[in-house]
Amino acid sequence: MKTITTETLRARLDAGPVALFDVRGDVDFEIGHIPGASTAPLGSLVFRVARLMNPESFVAVYSGGGACRLASEAARRLESLGLTNVHCYADGLAGWRAAGLPVVPSKNAKVHTQGPVEHCRPLVVDTARAYGGAFSQDQSCVEGAGG
Repeated sequence: MKTITTETLRARLDAGPVALFDVRGDVDFEIGHIPGASTAPLGSLVFRVARLMNPESFVAVYSGGGACRLASEAARRLESLGLTNVHCYADGLAGWRAAGLPVVPSKNAKVHTQGPVEHCRPLVVDTARAYGGAFSQDQSCVEGAGG
């Protein structure tokens, strides 16, 4: 797996648009991300990125940094789909911030990113009818399915 340093990533971004993907969740992305990045959470990475890219395109992926391994998993997934120029920015958002570089919120951040959650309702799933009965009758499979 190819990696990319903070300095090299910054230089590439300064030179022009880069296919840079934040593989954390959409809410984390909205709160703050590297300028020029797009959101592509790991769970939807294949649908949002891989099918649209040319195999030789330069792609960089990052997550939170530190102990977070989402970026390296994302790079592996993209490589397994045939992309040949994927770079993992392992330092992630933490490394970017540590270098004193700017982090920006989304321009149209949703209300949920603008303050603490005050009330949260549990997700209730009718397992007999939801998605054509695709859920098993074991309720533990849908516990916390709302996010």
